[in-house]
Parts: sequence; C-alpha cells; structure tokens
Amino acid sequence: MDKRSFQNETAFQVVMHLARRMLAEKLITGKEYRDFVQEMICRYQPFSGDLYT
Repeated sequence: MDKRSFQNETAFQVVMHLARRMLAEKLITGKEYRDFVQEMICRYQPFSGDLYT
C-alpha cells in the first residue's frame, strides 16, 4: 500500500465512522446513508471498501 492509498483508506474510514454516527443519531436516513456510502467508495476507492465500516 503506497502513501496515497493509505491516505484514501484513512479518510474513507473516518468519514464512514461519522456517517454511521449520524445514522445512529437519526440525523440522516438509511437511504441517505447508503447513497453516501456509494459516493464515498467512488471518491476514495478504498483498499478495504466498506469491509471494516
């Protein structure tokens, strides 16, 4: 894993953690969360994908 891949993976994991918290606190809907996940996967192209989130 190179530096850029690591940065993308880290950013993805942090963003998804925050999105899960927003979902748990009902600040966003399930559909908004699912749409957001797809957008973030396309944007960051994480190594693990949504495996750990």
